[in-house]
Amino acid sequence: MSDKLFLSYDVGTTNLKAALLNADFGILGLTSEIYPLYVPKKGYAEQDPLDWWRAVVKATNRLIREKNVDTSKIAAIVFSGQTLSTVLINKNGEPLMRSMTWMDARAAPQAKRLIGKGIIKISGYNLFTLLRFLRITGGGPGLAGKDHLPRIVWVKENMPETYRDTYKFLDSNGFMIYKATGKTVISGFDAHLTWMMDTRPGAYHWSTTILKKYRIDAEKLPEIRRPTDVAGRLTSEAAKELNLFEGIPVMVGAGDVASVALGSGAVNENDYFLYIGTSDFMGTHISKRKTDVSHYMGSICSAIPGMYLYTGEQETAGSCLDWAKDQFFKDVEKEVGSKVYDELNDAAGRIPTGSKGLMFTPWLSGEKTPIDNHYIRGGFHNLSIEHNRDHAVRAVMEGVALNIRWAYRCMEKKVGQSKWVNFVGGGAKGKTWCQIVADVLDREVRQVENPSQAGVRGATMIATVALGIYRDFPAAAKGIKIIGVFRPNPRKTKLYDALFVMFKKLYESNKNICKELNKSSS
Repeated sequence: MSDKLFLSYDVGTTNLKAALLNADFGILGLTSEIYPLYVPKKGYAEQDPLDWWRAVVKATNRLIREKNVDTSKIAAIVFSGQTLSTVLINKNGEPLMRSMTWMDARAAPQAKRLIGKGIIKISGYNLFTLLRFLRITGGGPGLAGKDHLPRIVWVKENMPETYRDTYKFLDSNGFMIYKATGKTVISGFDAHLTWMMDTRPGAYHWSTTILKKYRIDAEKLPEIRRPTDVAGRLTSEAAKELNLFEGIPVMVGAGDVASVALGSGAVNENDYFLYIGTSDFMGTHISKRKTDVSHYMGSICSAIPGMYLYTGEQETAGSCLDWAKDQFFKDVEKEVGSKVYDELNDAAGRIPTGSKGLMFTPWLSGEKTPIDNHYIRGGFHNLSIEHNRDHAVRAVMEGVALNIRWAYRCMEKKVGQSKWVNFVGGGAKGKTWCQIVADVLDREVRQVENPSQAGVRGATMIATVALGIYRDFPAAAKGIKIIGVFRPNPRKTKLYDALFVMFKKLYESNKNICKELNKSSS
């Protein structure tokens, strides 16, 4: 196999991972840098794009120094950015404001006005607007205002001078590429998620119809390129900061969802994957574009040429477990540090299926799939004096899994039933959560090796296929290893079937109350 090396970066919500990989996707070095998330107002969720780049610089230099890397062997650099972050830069490449992250919902009023205004509606969408989006993009922006299109309109309406001064609207991946190469590009995957791209077969460009309809200036948008294209070469300035050679190719790559899908090994049509990190998302590659507007799922141009990624994302998953950790296991974390997650899995494993009647709904930041509701919030239900913190942890894991089941079943109805699912992300590390997911979904769960590194592994896969090291993605995916298989227990699945009915009833019972309590956030 080739002795070439790859630098791959996962620009996450809470931190940046920098990884050095070989062509077999073996991780030779890994380091990370944290950066803050700002919540200046209700509904806002921001990060400074320059914090991301500073993290790249620090992490890269540390990795090279600690692993004594022969930088002459680095064949390519690839970024995998957090999907749905909106970055505005001026002509000098300077951010004009903090990035609106994927959690930012400030543009909800614009979204509802742009796509929901009208008499004839389907799932909150104006019928004719919906048909236009379906015809051109195969999907459409959500009503929660967490997509690029309503955000750009929000900037136009609330910060007209900033809109005027904006040279390009980028995503997180695009900003990192710009810092490395000086080029302004966006992958087809990420451009698709702006809902301004024509994604019909044979089309791969911004839609003049949508841009004209919403008065978006085309020159303010980056060039759409395929993930396997070379975006540009490492500039002398960036090379000096990173302690690398000038001219190293920087791949277009794709956002975190597309990269994780590849890194899970589920690259053949109708292979399913599930990711639990801060949020969770699931999906499968398909050859024909499909969409399910009522459940906010759709087909996105994938990183695999000629294929779409049918996917849906849920807002909070691993972050729910982090919340439980912070509330109930601070003392344990002080003693054992990062091993606290092993303690959480052990705690959940001590509690019987169903958490003795305690249920948790995981909507800590609203929800997108299978219900698009910015107002809904989570909580513990049926809490009694009999319950302790171990019950709470297991209830959180079960609640996240039940929420995943809700979306997963919608997905299977649209694109076909699965027999197994490749499980990646931090949530896939613990055997307890793997088994819970298997029992709740009633599907075989396959635990992928190094599940937390699926993003950097998938991004590297893009580079290896682009450089011809592998002939295609299925050939590359043969190197992805499965380290554990969890099969559903019919008795436990039957119990979860009953809990799932109650889980959906809890949503129906609480959605109006949550709207009244949280409507001031829009």
